[in-house]
Amino acid sequence: MKTMIGSALCLGLLLASGSAYAAKAPKACAVSDVAKLKEHFEKHVTYPAKGKAIKAACKKEMPNEFPKSEHSCIDKKLKNGVEYKSAEEVYKALGIE
Repeated sequence: MKTMIGSALCLGLLLASGSAYAAKAPKACAVSDVAKLKEHFEKHVTYPAKGKAIKAACKKEMPNEFPKSEHSCIDKKLKNGVEYKSAEEVYKALGIE
């Protein structure tokens, strides 16, 4: 009986910690054309680059190629003062592969 209660408690803790992690995990930006977005980050941004410079390049080079919701997500995910050393670091920050 004690083993059964202990097992139930462990299972409950695992489930609770898993749902807490899922709640904290950053959601990826929903991007309609990942290939186009990656091409932009690879061709129009010189690395290392601060988030502020990357966002400015997005607005300058591709102001109307992506919906406002995608630009908004990028604005939220990329931090102005953070220096991104490569496009891969930007993808990771945006939650895209």
